[in-house]
Amino acid sequence: MYYWAGLYHGQLTSGQKFGDLRKTVTINILGFDWFRGDGRHHRAFHVRDDETGEPLCDDLEIHFLELEKLKRVRRRPKDALEAWMMYLNNLEGEEMEAIAMENPGIRKALTIEKAFWQSKKERRLYELREKAMRDELSMIAGAMAEGETKGKVAMAQNAVCKFLDVRFGEASRGLQGRVKRIDRLEVLDRIINEIYTAGSLEEAGAVIDDVDGAAK
Repeated sequence: MYYWAGLYHGQLTSGQKFGDLRKTVTINILGFDWFRGDGRHHRAFHVRDDETGEPLCDDLEIHFLELEKLKRVRRRPKDALEAWMMYLNNLEGEEMEAIAMENPGIRKALTIEKAFWQSKKERRLYELREKAMRDELSMIAGAMAEGETKGKVAMAQNAVCKFLDVRFGEASRGLQGRVKRIDRLEVLDRIINEIYTAGSLEEAGAVIDDVDGAAK
């Protein structure tokens, strides 16, 4: 819901009306079972009246794809969605080749993937990016856990600064200084939750400005 809400309200810029909002769909691809006791690997949710089932509006649509459940299905995919989920499950061999032959999109994805892994330089860059992201996650999780017994604000500040340092390097020093001046834990928590969406140093600064500004 949190990420859906961000996408939904993020459509509007200054001066736009609520009527300009458009339907927003989020697709959550899970590598674990979230809905236990339910064998369905695809679930979709909307906002409806509890008694009549009448939809409030069509603006909200949230999908969950549980990859682990599809691994337990011992048959060929019955539609394109299942075919793509099998691809995302890293299915290999003749079965995957047969699926690819029936789905041009998957066939193209396999071709690109094969070319990617044949390039040592591209593979190394990918591995370095993956390692950096795992390190970022570990540092932030560790900092917040340790913050339960030490100064939570200081640990949260360090977690954000470490993320900025790993992602953007020396160029983020000024932004780290701004983070160090934020002393409200709830603001720092929100920054930690939202800063992963930043693809550039400018976007990271905007996230911090928006969260800190909204709290004042």
